[in-house]
Amino acid sequence: MAGPAACVLLPEAWAAGHIAAFHEWLASWLIAAGDNGWRTPSGGGPITVEVGARESEDADEATGLRRALGYLPGTEIVLAAAVNGPDDHRFLAELAVATARRYDGVIDLDGLLPAGGPDWKERSRATIRALPGRWHEIPYRTAWGGAAAYHVVDPDLLAAWLKHPGFGMVK
Repeated sequence: MAGPAACVLLPEAWAAGHIAAFHEWLASWLIAAGDNGWRTPSGGGPITVEVGARESEDADEATGLRRALGYLPGTEIVLAAAVNGPDDHRFLAELAVATARRYDGVIDLDGLLPAGGPDWKERSRATIRALPGRWHEIPYRTAWGGAAAYHVVDPDLLAAWLKHPGFGMVK
């Protein structure tokens, strides 16, 4: 079963030296387990970490990111948990917050802030407005031509969401 995912977006493009230094720092959080594979020290599920250039083929998305952030991100750090337990959601969020704070990034939640119920989109927007920190809703076109959006948040907002009783990451 696949678990939650998020991306830390950084303003600048990273060279190989940046990525090597990041992997050294990441080793203070995780145990290396192959190419992009890592394991949590507590024995939780595997986590994939991929660092690369941030690319968007969607003009609406690029415009939304530039308008919201004042720049187009040059690097994205994809964090994905292979397991969907509550501890995996929490660890992934904590790692995203720490990474964004250390490297002056923001966090792409890979969807709207999760909120249950039939009116989940409205609840998502109401919840995110009530949390401290900055956030942006970025529109994009789906592969099927539909319109969708995802939230990009600063580390303070995700740290506050971690303390919320409805906490969960996008799966």
